[in-house]
Order: sequence, then C-alpha cells, then structure tokens
Amino acid sequence: GTKAPGVSARAWSVKFNKTPFNEFLFATGDCKKWLIAKRWSVMGWYANAPRWIEKSSQKSKRYTARWYHRWRVPHEPWISVTDHGSAVHSGHILYGGNNFGNIHASRVLPKHMGANVWIRNKVIKKTCAHLDGGGWTRVRHVPAGNRWHPAKDDLQGTAVYGTPSKFMSAPAWSIPFKTTKFNEFLFA
Repeated sequence: GTKAPGVSARAWSVKFNKTPFNEFLFATGDCKKWLIAKRWSVMGWYANAPRWIEKSSQKSKRYTARWYHRWRVPHEPWISVTDHGSAVHSGHILYGGNNFGNIHASRVLPKHMGANVWIRNKVIKKTCAHLDGGGWTRVRHVPAGNRWHPAKDDLQGTAVYGTPSKFMSAPAWSIPFKTTKFNEFLFA
C-alpha cells in the first residue's frame, strides 16, 4: 500500500529496521485501544509467554500479557492488551501479520478504524549521575532483559565491548576504567 495521513483503505508500512527506537505503540485507528511496549519485549521468540507492557488503554502501570512470536509462524507476533487467548475473543488484539483474518481481525479492525504501529526512541532525561552529590561517570551498561553484563573482569575495568550510548535500550557496553582515578562505585 501507499502511506496515507488519515484513514487509509489499504494496509501500508514503511521500513523502520534502520531507525533507532526503543518503544512500540500499537493502537487502533480511533486510539481507543492501545499499548506501549519496549522493543525488547516485542522482539525475540516466545510462545504464550508473559511480555512486559509499559502502559495501555486498560492499565496505567507496567504489567504483562501473554503473547506469541514463534519462529517460522508468518502471521506472528500477536500483540494484545490482555493475554492472547482472551484477547482474540474480546477484541483486544492490536497486531498480527501476514494478512491473517478470522476473529483475530474481525473483532477489532472494523470496529476501531483499523490499527497502527508507531515507534519512538524515548530518552530518559534523568540519569543516576546526580545521586549523592553527582560527579559519576557511567562506565558499563546492560539493557533491560534476562542477562547481566558479559564482563568477566571482576570489575577491574579492563573489559571493553559494545558501543557506549546515552540510550537505556542500547545493547550492553563497557569502556575501560582501570587507569581512571576513582574511589567509589555507584551501581544503579
């Protein structure tokens, strides 16, 4: 399809694989049903697994819903405001792929002017560098996820990996700090 500013009669998409972003917004065309999820929560492979939703049209605080994104299943991921099983019947599915229809689509798309996917690179303005009088330098970072730092240097400051970034969603990184003069660590 062709990108359109208003309600479009045809589905369309633009490439965003090279656009830096760390959050998705999935919303119906009338914006009555929506959810915000971190990129890492949407991506990857999972089956009926709890995935984090930052907030939604149903809840203003972070919670999980069970979604699907199985390898080699072309109509996935299934993204929904509630657990997938109940979302199919209640019209809370906000994303599916590969032109999939059935009640997954008919319970929500015709009633809410379709659905859209939005992305943004949310920058957290407040860092921990101000704590206890400030003066802190961030030397190592690990993003939200299920694994800690890949460093194996026992905090000696010799491990170097990744690309330093101000974004909290950036992949893990570490800069050398063995020769830096300091007398305290801040773990935050």
